[in-house]
Amino acid sequence: MSSVLKCSEHKKVLAIGLKKLGPEHSNVARIYNNLGNVHLGLGELSQVREFYDRPVAIRLKKLAPENFDAAGTYNNLGNVHIGLGELSQAKEFCDRSLFIRLKKLGPEHVDVAERYHSLGIVHRNLSKLSQGKAFYDRALAIRQKKFGPEHVGVAETYHSLGIVHRNLSKLSQAKEFRDRALAIRLKKLGPEHVDVARTYQKPGKCAPQAGLGELSQAKEFYDRALAISPKKLETEHVDVARTSNNLGNVHIGLGKLSQAKEFYDCVLAICLKKLGPEHVDVATIYQELGSVHHNVGELSLKKAYHDRTLAIRLEKPSPELVTRRFSRSFGKGSSDSAHSGLVTEKRLKKIENSS
Repeated sequence: MSSVLKCSEHKKVLAIGLKKLGPEHSNVARIYNNLGNVHLGLGELSQVREFYDRPVAIRLKKLAPENFDAAGTYNNLGNVHIGLGELSQAKEFCDRSLFIRLKKLGPEHVDVAERYHSLGIVHRNLSKLSQGKAFYDRALAIRQKKFGPEHVGVAETYHSLGIVHRNLSKLSQAKEFRDRALAIRLKKLGPEHVDVARTYQKPGKCAPQAGLGELSQAKEFYDRALAISPKKLETEHVDVARTSNNLGNVHIGLGKLSQAKEFYDCVLAICLKKLGPEHVDVATIYQELGSVHHNVGELSLKKAYHDRTLAIRLEKPSPELVTRRFSRSFGKGSSDSAHSGLVTEKRLKKIENSS
């Protein structure tokens, strides 16, 4: 059954549950939670929070705040806030979930490993890479012990450790972890699984600053990912957008600006629909589109996109991140500064010099 049909079925069950049991019954809370899971699978993060918030409210009325069921909902809410880029809220919910799981299950349970993994994602996205790595290491130790070295859960942690090492500029270690994750996923899941597609996305992240050979390799991996994702996911899933965005970045590096713009336009349409107009990922796409328009000489459009980016990021809780990103993007002073699109210009010059 497709995710869309599942969503329809759960909504019918919810209507019956509300009528027969009332809005505060524990079974109604479970239905809301199931609907949240379906919307999460569809990549509709802006709608997920509504369905996870309701079971939390119901369960906290009916159950003690440290109830085992509450921990699962806290973890779901943490993951939603991660996807929405609301990291302080994500950390709060993940910490609550971890506290309950540690108390109820002990420090070496696989559910505790899952919470460590979620906290690793939060700290990584907060640019606290050493703390993120520490949480991933804890998750990996538990999963290897409980599942064995070739389990898909172990592959998930290898994948995440690869991202951390990439962000730490430890590229050989990043590649090693990515290769381990890919080998396990290909063996256990097959070549057309969405997790294989996600693993293919990562190696190109290191490549745009390098030469044309690595850019071509990155493009090859992203093309593979894009070929898999629409088969297994909805065509407007955020994972499809992520791969398209990576391909846009590669085409920027290759100096193919019109193709890059096509990919970014596709990404923007998906993110606006699935994440909402004020999500940080929407801001990132606006910034990328602004850089493209700068490099084709369309300065008024560039300014419009960068103004939208700034408006979103000023609403988010990291003003120092806004200052750092925008000083890089268009320098101090006028938004029409020659510093705008600096990274893109450097890539284009590199292409010109090598040709």
